[in-house]
Amino acid sequence: MDMMRYDHAMMADHVSAQANLVAHMNDLRTQALNTVNHVAGIWTAHGSDAAQQAYHEINQAFSTVFATIERHGAAIGQASTNAGVTDHGVAAGFRGL
Repeated sequence: MDMMRYDHAMMADHVSAQANLVAHMNDLRTQALNTVNHVAGIWTAHGSDAAQQAYHEINQAFSTVFATIERHGAAIGQASTNAGVTDHGVAAGFRGL
């Protein structure tokens, strides 16, 4: 039977990599908002609220992405903690023998 292994250091590295991804995504968000800002005057001059809609949709999309990444990181952190607690419990059981 294959055993599941938890590599706590690798899990922490993965969570750290997620932080780098969030920084990159924040940069992309800023670029997208700046691009909309660049053309917003043209849309507004023609009576359109497309810029406001674009701002809203960009912010909504990135907020959803960030929430997903945050949940993923929290789940990995919790899995690592749970594995550590279980490992300590098993070790204590063996010491008690």
